[in-house]
Amino acid sequence: MSLVSPSPPLSELTSRQWQWIGAGFMMTFASMGGQTLFIAQFNTDIRAYFDLTDGQFAGLYTIATIFSATLIAFVGNVTDKFSPRFLSVICLIGLALMAIAMSLVTHWIVLCFILFGMRFFGQGMLPHIGQTAMSRWFNRFRGRALAFSQMGYTTGEAMLPFIITTALISLSWRSVWAIVAAFLIIVMLPLVLLFLRDPPDGKRAKERGDVNPDSAENSELTGAEWRRSKVLRDPLFWPLILGAMTLPALGTLYFFHQAHLVGVKGWDVTTYTAWFPIMSITGVSVSILSGFLVDRFSAHQLLPVFLLPVGVACLIMANFDSIWTVPIFLMVLAMGTGMTPSVVGALWAEMYGTTHIGAVRSLAIAGMVFASAAGPGISGAFIDAGINLETQSWFNGAYCFAISALYLVLQPQLSRRKMELDPR
Repeated sequence: MSLVSPSPPLSELTSRQWQWIGAGFMMTFASMGGQTLFIAQFNTDIRAYFDLTDGQFAGLYTIATIFSATLIAFVGNVTDKFSPRFLSVICLIGLALMAIAMSLVTHWIVLCFILFGMRFFGQGMLPHIGQTAMSRWFNRFRGRALAFSQMGYTTGEAMLPFIITTALISLSWRSVWAIVAAFLIIVMLPLVLLFLRDPPDGKRAKERGDVNPDSAENSELTGAEWRRSKVLRDPLFWPLILGAMTLPALGTLYFFHQAHLVGVKGWDVTTYTAWFPIMSITGVSVSILSGFLVDRFSAHQLLPVFLLPVGVACLIMANFDSIWTVPIFLMVLAMGTGMTPSVVGALWAEMYGTTHIGAVRSLAIAGMVFASAAGPGISGAFIDAGINLETQSWFNGAYCFAISALYLVLQPQLSRRKMELDPR
């Protein structure tokens, strides 16, 4: 029996379905306020104000993010119980309050709580809400819906780092955070409310008797037996989560420690961030392609390749110092970051169904948030110990290749699991 899934043309998507994808895009874009790539732009100013070393600030960031990941693991299943509209409003307001607090903070202990809130509402919950909705609402278009909604992040990474580094030339870092808070409340909150006004499982749709045009063939959720407790006992879950954690761990450290990195390489930080748009363009292109491939084949079949570009990017950073290393490194890294949302995002529905997809994804999100803390934290400790990021990149690359080989070995087991849930 073939494992190939139907991959209908995008022209079959209705305007309401595009609206739902737009909601995912907005939530992902709004999450930038809590993403490492964004917070890293304030790294130097925050460390200078609180008199922190690279390792000390990374340690605080790690502690805050670990607590964030722990909380997400416990409360992430709210996406199975409450509407995305309700949850996104709470998280946007929470993230805006953290941005206001950041503009006023004067003590490093309070800074820890603020970082915790930013990571929980921004990096953790907002993408989790959006991606869970895409996984549940879409079936034949799941890979592409995840890819398009994730473009909110790639749009943010293309625009915001350079905008922030430029703004910090004429504005204080506190003023910039106040502007961020205003943007979240005045612009992003109304947009998310607009795009989520008529979801497929909403009250209006039920009153009209609307049926989601891209639900599963039998219109029923799958994988009812896969509750979180059973998922945690599943031997396949742990290698899957290990790979899902790899990109957050490695990708974030090259941005969190960008001040250290450009110092080691002899680059200018503005030049470094000026190349981010090419990373985003590459990421968007690869994301669309991988979304199509997930819909055409399956997520688990792409697992052996999605980390290979990340491994190559690490080796590039380990070997070359020319300024032209920057765009090449960012382009290759973006190939991995572009594949991840569709491949990893669709993987959980393939392996564990959609009945408890919010709860299952909350475990994955918690692991990925934890990894995004561990990466900069461990790397910062090595930096303080005299092992710079260039040297660390050798191990990072080898790790990516090892995980890719593991996924190749696991293909027969992953294929059997998918067949059990979806025997088409």
